[in-house]
Amino acid sequence: MRHLEIFQQVTHHGGFNRAAAHLHIAQSALSRHVQQLEADLGVALFERSGRGVQLTPAGEILAQRVDSLLRQFRQTREELVAKADLPRGELAIGLPPSMRAIATRLLAEYRKAHPDVALTIWVSTSIELREWLLSGHVDVAIFGILEPETVLESYPFQRDQVYALGAAGSELNGQAIDMRTFAKLPLILTSRPNSMRLLIDNAAQRLNLSLDVVMDVNSIPLLIDLVRNGLGYTALPSSAIQEIQQSEAFTCSPLKQTSYSWTVSNSRERPLSAAGRRFRSMVLDLAGDRDIVHALEDRPVI
Repeated sequence: MRHLEIFQQVTHHGGFNRAAAHLHIAQSALSRHVQQLEADLGVALFERSGRGVQLTPAGEILAQRVDSLLRQFRQTREELVAKADLPRGELAIGLPPSMRAIATRLLAEYRKAHPDVALTIWVSTSIELREWLLSGHVDVAIFGILEPETVLESYPFQRDQVYALGAAGSELNGQAIDMRTFAKLPLILTSRPNSMRLLIDNAAQRLNLSLDVVMDVNSIPLLIDLVRNGLGYTALPSSAIQEIQQSEAFTCSPLKQTSYSWTVSNSRERPLSAAGRRFRSMVLDLAGDRDIVHALEDRPVI
């Protein structure tokens, strides 16, 4: 396995010097790995000359297949670990930016419980997280879902109230407003494609309403800053505004007949590893009978 990884790096970087620099190992050690691989296979993989190294015909064949071989090996290893139900190895988790308020504590809890799992965290919109699950870019993801999908194994754990959010001194006073009132406000909404935007668009369409959208923004922190400065109003689930809901810089009101369902999901086409199953169980256990924001709010960041 290690010999193949070294060979892959040499071919990808176009030589031993650059591969050694990238891997932060001595060139002599890297050469020994390649020589051992050549001995194991019984063929020469590189032709060495004063001008550097070139792949032999056998090396060309292996170079075409090494990525696939390593990917299959890692997938097989993950499946074996999953069967053993040991939470270790690698886990790629997808999170939406609106879950930032709980992500740190959730991930700290997971790392404390499972230190042998190497985490990679990807943050994007619910729409893109769904695509990443299907492509295998992430193993498990938390995102908002508007309707069930057969290609995903999804576990709902929280339903959020959607709030209209405005700057201090706006006409929002904490009392619930309906969609007709909201549609008349100058709106700053998340850019399409985005599940929160789809929810608002669909709600307006059902009532045959036109939205007064003055700005589309693909960054929630920027969107909130624009609202804070009085450039317009927005709509976000309660988990996204947990930290600012009591701030004097904002006013907010529940938006009637709108709610947002959060799920923890994985692709049905790929078995979830033990590490992924433990993450899913932790999310569901923390949520329990109350929302996950309040389940985590009293827990210190480790």
